Amino acid sequence: MDIEELRARLIEAEGNLQAIYSGEIDALLLADESGGRRVFTLRSADAPYRALVERMHEGAATLSLTGDIVYCNQRFADLVRWPLEQVFGVSIGTFLPATESEILKTILDHGTGRYVTRLVLEGEEATEVQITVSTIVLDEVEHRTLIMSDISSLAKAQRENRSKDEFLAMLAHELRNPLGAIQGAVHALSIIGHSDPMALRATGIIKRQVVHMARLVDDLLDVGRAVTGKIVLKRRPVNLGDCVKSSVTAIAAGNPNYSRIHFSSEPAWVHGDAVRLEQIIGNLVSNALKFSQSERPVQVSVTRDAGDVVLSVRDHGVGIPADMLPRIFDLFVQAHHTIDRSRGGLGIGLTLVRRLAELHGGSVQATSEGDGQGSTFIVRLPAIAAPDESDHAVAGSRLNGHRDTNGGIRRFHESRRVLLVDDNHDSREMYRAVLRANGHDVREAADGEHALAMLQTSTFDVAFIDIGLPGGMDGYELARRIRAHPGGAGVRLVALTGYGFPEDRQQSKKAGFARHLVKPVEPDVLQRELGG
Repeated sequence: MDIEELRARLIEAEGNLQAIYSGEIDALLLADESGGRRVFTLRSADAPYRALVERMHEGAATLSLTGDIVYCNQRFADLVRWPLEQVFGVSIGTFLPATESEILKTILDHGTGRYVTRLVLEGEEATEVQITVSTIVLDEVEHRTLIMSDISSLAKAQRENRSKDEFLAMLAHELRNPLGAIQGAVHALSIIGHSDPMALRATGIIKRQVVHMARLVDDLLDVGRAVTGKIVLKRRPVNLGDCVKSSVTAIAAGNPNYSRIHFSSEPAWVHGDAVRLEQIIGNLVSNALKFSQSERPVQVSVTRDAGDVVLSVRDHGVGIPADMLPRIFDLFVQAHHTIDRSRGGLGIGLTLVRRLAELHGGSVQATSEGDGQGSTFIVRLPAIAAPDESDHAVAGSRLNGHRDTNGGIRRFHESRRVLLVDDNHDSREMYRAVLRANGHDVREAADGEHALAMLQTSTFDVAFIDIGLPGGMDGYELARRIRAHPGGAGVRLVALTGYGFPEDRQQSKKAGFARHLVKPVEPDVLQRELGG
């Protein structure tokens, strides 16, 4: 090799070194002794990736196959509260509960996996984290990568959400118990009869206010579930016109202003949940009556418009200010505030209306010309073709009896042997009075132990059981024990409770209940259940 060739190679080498120093080259491709080629990654090439890892919000580490930490970012060191330089070479198991060592070993051996645990800091469990393990090959050597995510805030939020749901369920239970007792007392008064006009008027007021309070409780619970996506629709073909007619009739039963409602409709079918549709209608019509003057009519109509069914509720009342229209469906928002709160409300009804309409694939819109100009609410739902008469479609109304095999309504008046289990004395007394007034033989118990004792000496056709019973036996457990008892196989079990969430209904079904009734319960509903 002559001097010129050596000089040329030296110049080339210097150029390569300069490129390496300047960061223009990330790797070198060199021939080895066997004639093959090997790739050498320069440390400078790792810089962008290391910078990315260092800026992660999650702790990141590279582990050996046995779980020793080869590399970690600063966030990892911060999570385990160790100095960064002391973490290298330490086993990952140092920071995790010893009781989960087998779980960790299995994931490391498998090379992939994920689980939730708590970090062990200074011998005590602390931050809740999610561990995610995967496999990576570096310089032909297999390693494990570990991502550690701090989920303590999320876990706390989930726990608080569960606590909120439990609180609301308990609140509903505590509110519904006295409502059930009041409703039973009103019915008992109506059975006794009283000619005094003031007594009749007072009874009517109590009945209407019980219905109003029960609706407030239901709306309060439902709006929380609606905005978090926990409401599940039971959809089937529904004639919205008949559904509106049924709802308006129900409102009329407790509202002297029913004559103000002008209703018109045409056959218009939707694929929906009749109960939830009635909630939409009930909220809109009740609001229209509340916010309009007594002499002005409320116009309710159901029409078809192209591929939609349109529900319109229009009043000629106080109207909605222009600045409130964009927010009228927001939670806890009210357009009109007065110091006496004469028009009341919690600001949740319209939020529930919007969410239920959206769950049905529809929408709701409010329009108003301003204060004193009235309001119009338009609900649009996707239309479907009218079902065949052979289909078991519903018109939206709730049947006041059980259908027999011929499609007629059967009403039951024969005496039944009834077991009534409820720890609330007033509720128990009023339901007993209602049932006995209808000719039924009623025995009562305040807890599960006394109810089972009665089953030893008596037989029953139907058992109405509260879920929230005192002692070590709740209503679900009592139902299971009655079913297991030789004399309990033929008893129709009906939950009569203040707990009304879907999960409560599912749990009662699993326990053996045929029905789940939420307090307050109308006397005629109790009577229907006695028909089996």
